[in-house]
Amino acid sequence: MLAHVSTAYVCGEKSGVISEKPLMMGETLNQTSEVLDIEAELKHMRTRLEELKSLQVSKSEETEAMESFGLERARAFGWPNTYVFTNAMGEMFIGKYGGNLPIVIIRPTIITSTYKEPFPGWIESARYKS
Repeated sequence: MLAHVSTAYVCGEKSGVISEKPLMMGETLNQTSEVLDIEAELKHMRTRLEELKSLQVSKSEETEAMESFGLERARAFGWPNTYVFTNAMGEMFIGKYGGNLPIVIIRPTIITSTYKEPFPGWIESARYKS
């Protein structure tokens, strides 16, 4: 069995009762006719990064530009930020490549620190902008 911890916000910023259903490969949250092609997104990201490197921008400018680019791509498909966008893509991969493996996707509304390992209170920092 595979237990994957995602986030409740992969369903978008809706209110009320939200049905829990798996995200299908290529699914988006907005009403666009465009399908989310994860491989194409990786190519877009690599191309943008190569453009920045060719311009010889500083590391901080590169980071800021890539964060902005990721946010733009996330919003183009209906997700509010890159954190939930990449979680949604992760769920899509699990659904597509999970085969016959029993899968449980847990979507908490918040992730907190660890109880014990690697040490009490540890949390890996996630940088994203809303």
